[in-house]
Amino acid sequence: MWFYHKSNYYKELYLETIRELEREYQRERDFKKRLLLYSRAAAIYPFENWQTSQIRCNLEMYRYKEALDIYNDTMELYAREMGSPPMEEMQKCFEELQPVDENHRIDAVDPKSWRKMDRVFMLRKKEIQKAIFQEEKKEGAYYCTYPSFVDYCRLVVRAKDRNDFPSMLMFLTLSQSGKKERTRPMDLPKQMDILKTAIGASLRTGDAYTRYGNRHFILMLVNTEKEYCSSIFRRIEEDYVGKSGRGELWYYADMTQELSEDVL
Repeated sequence: MWFYHKSNYYKELYLETIRELEREYQRERDFKKRLLLYSRAAAIYPFENWQTSQIRCNLEMYRYKEALDIYNDTMELYAREMGSPPMEEMQKCFEELQPVDENHRIDAVDPKSWRKMDRVFMLRKKEIQKAIFQEEKKEGAYYCTYPSFVDYCRLVVRAKDRNDFPSMLMFLTLSQSGKKERTRPMDLPKQMDILKTAIGASLRTGDAYTRYGNRHFILMLVNTEKEYCSSIFRRIEEDYVGKSGRGELWYYADMTQELSEDVL
């Protein structure tokens, strides 16, 4: 009990110190020191939402790629350890940012300031296009973070309004094998990585999937009827076992349903 109280005391002291330094660096408009400060804090307390501050600081510096990398890494961390995406505040960073750098401060009254911002945006057009359409190997299904997966599913729902086609959700679970010869517990993180690779290799390029928690994946199968889900599952299972998978796989047959707005 005394250890808990001491630990909590020093944690509060550390966080208070970080906030004080943050205010000082903001006053000095020192983005590099702020970014280093947030990075250290996030490494020590990864679930205190310091990543949101990291993302905002990168966006204020127009470092969109770095901000997006932190966002995706954090989504993976929360999905792996917590089974849910981080707080909504982080997801809104890319929409609600107000640039404060003295080199591109917005003066809402001065039209020249707005034109200056537009020029900065247009100069980055090629960089944005490269980030979106850069070359990548289009092999297997598309893996994405949970929020991106939800957005993709909603886009499919909208597309179905114009061109009706069957699309299915499959909920896949990895469990400890029930075989008697399994005397030691499996390495769950390693097995999840193997399963992730097996899913990607077993589905088509137009399909998508995401991780949900430490033992689950959700698959979105486009142009797929419900009766084909069992054969798709067997294909994933065979690939998983072939890659030295030791766990037991199963999927929710009853919960596999046609993708609709009610589901999302």
